[in-house]
Amino acid sequence: MDAVRTVITGIGIVTPLGDTQESLWDGLISGANAVSALPEELSSLSDLVHYGSVCRGFTGDIENFGDLEKTFKRTIKKSVKIMCRETQMAVACAQKALQATGLNYTEPQSRVGMMYGSDYMLSAPEATFGAFAASRNELGDFDINNMGTLGKEKVAPLWLLIWLPNMPACHISILNEFLGPNDSITMNEAAANATLKYAHETIARGWADVMITGATGTRLQSIRTWQVAISEKLADKNADPETVCCPFDKRHSGQVLGEGAATLIMESLEHAQARGAEIQAEFIAGADSMVGTHTDDLSKFALVPDYRQGFVNVLRKVLADSGKSVDEIGFIHAHALGVPEVDRAEAEAIREVFGNRSTPIPVVAAKASFGNLGAGAGAIELVAGIEALKHGVLFPTRNFKEPAEGCELNIVTDTQTPAGDCFINLSTNFQGQTSAAMIGRYNP
Repeated sequence: MDAVRTVITGIGIVTPLGDTQESLWDGLISGANAVSALPEELSSLSDLVHYGSVCRGFTGDIENFGDLEKTFKRTIKKSVKIMCRETQMAVACAQKALQATGLNYTEPQSRVGMMYGSDYMLSAPEATFGAFAASRNELGDFDINNMGTLGKEKVAPLWLLIWLPNMPACHISILNEFLGPNDSITMNEAAANATLKYAHETIARGWADVMITGATGTRLQSIRTWQVAISEKLADKNADPETVCCPFDKRHSGQVLGEGAATLIMESLEHAQARGAEIQAEFIAGADSMVGTHTDDLSKFALVPDYRQGFVNVLRKVLADSGKSVDEIGFIHAHALGVPEVDRAEAEAIREVFGNRSTPIPVVAAKASFGNLGAGAGAIELVAGIEALKHGVLFPTRNFKEPAEGCELNIVTDTQTPAGDCFINLSTNFQGQTSAAMIGRYNP
């Protein structure tokens, strides 16, 4: 498989900084802040958060899906009705990416496949409220014994099909008649890097010529936000939205929540060259790892993640598989969650692996501009890194002034630092699943 080269030829995004690569780059290079007070439709979350990063330009209207042929536009309009917001964002990104790279198929494609990432999706309370209400006993209390007899008939017939985490890959492949290998990766924030790795392997094995990759996610949803608040650490809800998102900085106190998605079209180099595609970047190596210890304390999660070792594992793996030395890596796009424990573990891992580098490795963090977008974060961070390679310089990390103890890294805060020829994108999730992808400039 090492003999097969794969490249990225198309990109589509939905982000809190805009829905084009240009708007994403302009926002990052200018130090823009996408964190702001939540809109009225998310006011139900006010007990937990007062701010977040919302993709305000994405409404789910057909105009968000790019320039579509009339018949196909009608088809998507029908399908959107049974998509949750995360799936809508994913489909919009995929259609824009396909259009951007010129893959306008008119018949079924057996050698185009899917490898798409997501969070595990949660339905809105309204979707099942009727079923729970119908299952109350004579005292008015919910009775699980009534759910199978009285409640199930109140469940919407398509309820499950709206919130299954493989729905992004399902809808994209059905709409476009992609018949190749199809898989979904529910690794939350760590999903996007993994989709590139496994898509590359699928192409390298000869099973496909083109793979649709990327991820979609949200942390701003009625049930999801509560779940994150219970299981993870959020920043102070009363903090200033302008400065609250500050990974690696001594003021970091927890993560800021948001939403977003990105799709990347991966092709074999041979296929891309044969059709004259414009190549945006080349996939070099990928890795994923999960490290943790079990606990019998039922008041805690059964698995306590070892973030530091997870980051060390994937960094070493992509370096080994790529054959590159630490001095050949232009920069690291850090996970940079803003949670002290995770930031510290990531910084320690970077220092351990890159400690022998002739100069400190530059580190950037796009989350400082828009927070944690769930599975979509890793995908958008990949695109941000590719944009840095294209422009030749790195974007500044917002709000970084003084490193927290243990987080001493070469954090980029200017707009003149060279991007180099390749970078490593790092991601992890609260369960300890960690991934990395090495992406480079395409050199014929």
